[in-house]
Amino acid sequence: MRNKFVLSVLLLFAATGFLWAQFWKSYTDEQRQKVAESYWLAGKQYQAVGKTEKGGEYMGLAKVIDPQLDPAAIQDLSLPSAAELLAQGRTGTIGAGAGAVPSGSLNSFFLRFVTALVEKDAGVVAGFLDGSVYLSKVPAEVSRADAESSFAGFFKQEPMSGVEPSSVYDLNTAVIAPVSPAMQGKWGETYTYSVTAKADYSPALSFWEKNQRFYVHKVGPDWFIFGMGQNPPPLSWSPQNVAAVESQPPAAAADADARAAIQDAFGACMGAILKKDADGALGHMSDSIHFLRLRQTVSKDELKTTLQGYFDKPGFGEAQLSDVLDQDSIFVQPVASPVDGVTGAVYELNVRSKADMSASIPFWSDYQKYYFAQDGSSWLIFAIL
Repeated sequence: MRNKFVLSVLLLFAATGFLWAQFWKSYTDEQRQKVAESYWLAGKQYQAVGKTEKGGEYMGLAKVIDPQLDPAAIQDLSLPSAAELLAQGRTGTIGAGAGAVPSGSLNSFFLRFVTALVEKDAGVVAGFLDGSVYLSKVPAEVSRADAESSFAGFFKQEPMSGVEPSSVYDLNTAVIAPVSPAMQGKWGETYTYSVTAKADYSPALSFWEKNQRFYVHKVGPDWFIFGMGQNPPPLSWSPQNVAAVESQPPAAAADADARAAIQDAFGACMGAILKKDADGALGHMSDSIHFLRLRQTVSKDELKTTLQGYFDKPGFGEAQLSDVLDQDSIFVQPVASPVDGVTGAVYELNVRSKADMSASIPFWSDYQKYYFAQDGSSWLIFAIL
């Protein structure tokens, strides 16, 4: 039965271009087990957001990678993004100090960029670019706004329905390398991300070539592409300020201040819950709270009654915040609202739980997302996933 199942999954993935040349074939048993567990968790993440079929594909591939996989024995029960998992174990680093290269962050960044590309979302694709990008193949500077227009025109011409990131790029070939000290001095923390393209979108996209190189640097807490091509931008050149681009999410406070305020509000809300202080927790929430995973929307009064019911559970309130949440895992980023009708800037706070409180709190999960919007001077939770 197992062999029949594995064969059917292999045929499915071969038909959809999902095998990626069976990249796991050269892995040790331990590496294969870890990657299989990652794909199983990625499948759970897809299913948690309603993509049942795609989740099943990932979980099926996990069984192909490691036929002996026991989901019940998986120790790391967090649910990282599928984009991060796609690149696990397949990107090399080269050059001095390669051991310190933030390959996990850059892999996630690049896979999210490619995912936006195959989903034909010009605005999101442009959001991965700095205020302007230098194309060494042309050579020319292109503003983010002009790049967004170019991508929008490209998507109107190019049928990309059903295209996967693995059919656009050969993900096995990706290599990350730090740039020279002179470039670091000019552009800050900078790396090259080199990868071989499998699809050919030239001349529709002027930067497209068989072997591509992206220059990526960190601006504040975020990564942005500021150069494309085999040669780096001239040291005399600097990208436009990304903060001045209209497509950036508007914010009443500086982005760094907003993120800090959101993290403080989240900590205060969770701390109040653990102290059985319903009013204190609700002070950091909107009048209506959308529980996206449960597909429910409740008012503050309804949630207060529910919270008070949680507080009556045996043992509730005995843990500290650091016992139930991995505070080092917290990451805040601007996103589009998951709920219609929410205007203004929206931020998503990601956090991994350390303790299972799902028996007391139904919306609790191993990997949680809280969505914040600004109300006056306060940042309030309006949705939870």
